[in-house]
Amino acid sequence: MRKRQSPLVRDTDTGDLLELLMVIAVVTILVNRAFLAATGYPQISPGNLHIAHMLWGGFLMFIALVMLFRYWNPSVRRLAAFFGGAGFGLFIDELGKFITDNNDYFYKPTIAMIYVIFILMYLLFRGYAEKSKLSAREIQVNKHLRSDLGDMHDTSSKVLKLYDAAKERFEEIFEKTINIKGLVSVMMIVFVVLNLIQLGIVFGILSPGWLPMNDTSGISIIGITISGILVLFGVFMLQKSLYCAFLWFKRAILVSIFITHIFLFYQSQLTAIWGLAIDLFFYAGIEKYLRKKRSEMAST
Repeated sequence: MRKRQSPLVRDTDTGDLLELLMVIAVVTILVNRAFLAATGYPQISPGNLHIAHMLWGGFLMFIALVMLFRYWNPSVRRLAAFFGGAGFGLFIDELGKFITDNNDYFYKPTIAMIYVIFILMYLLFRGYAEKSKLSAREIQVNKHLRSDLGDMHDTSSKVLKLYDAAKERFEEIFEKTINIKGLVSVMMIVFVVLNLIQLGIVFGILSPGWLPMNDTSGISIIGITISGILVLFGVFMLQKSLYCAFLWFKRAILVSIFITHIFLFYQSQLTAIWGLAIDLFFYAGIEKYLRKKRSEMAST
C-alpha cells in the first residue's frame, strides 16, 4: 500500500530558526534579570498603571507573527525568530507573577520552572531537527523558494549581523579552546575527581569545606548520587574501553543537566548557571572525543 504524502511542507531552516529563537530567549532573560538587578528593579508606572515587561514580550511576539504572515522571505522569517525569541524571553521571565496569588516576581521556584520549560523546548526542537528526512517534494519547494527569495542570511538587519558575528566568534574561540592538546584529558580527570568527591560527601566519606552540601535539596543529592555512580561505572570501564568509559561519563553529565540542575536552579537561582556552563563544557569535551572515535571506527 502506497504511503500517503503529507500535505505539510517543512522548512529546511527549522533547526536554525528554533535555535535562534531559543538562544535569544535565554539571553533576553539573563540580560533582563541582570539589568533589573543592577538598576534596582525600576517600573514603568504612569499614574496608577504598571506596564509589566511581559507586555513588551507579547508585543514582540505579535510583531514576529505579523512578519511571518506578511512575508515568505527566509531572511524575514529569521528576523521574526529573533523578535519571537526576545518576546518569549520577556514573557516567560514574569512567570512567577502569574502562578502566585500575590503576583510575586521573585517566587523562588520560578527560575527552576523556566529552566524546565527550556529543557522541554530543547527536547521538542531536537525532535523536530532529528525527524525523518525531508521528502523530494519538500526539498524541491524549499529550493525553489530560496532560488527566488534568497536564503535566511540575505538580510541587512544589523542586529542579526551582530548575532552572526558574535556566534561565529564564540564558536571559533570554543573550537580553538577544546582543541588544545591534552585539554579533554585534563577535563575528564577534573570531571571524574569532582564527581567522586561529591559522591564521597553524599555517603559521608569526605567533608571538604570548599564543597558544602548542607543546603543542597534532597532531589539534587539524588541526582548527584546517580551521576557519581555513573562516573564510577565509567572509571571501572577505563581498563576495558576508553570509549565505553566516556559513554558513562556522558550519561552522568546528562543526569546532572536534566535532573540535578533543575533543583540547583531552585536552590541557588541564576547563580546555578555557572555550574550548568561548566557541565556543558564537560559535555562538549566528551562529545568531541566520542565523535572522533566514531569517525575512526567508521573508517576502519
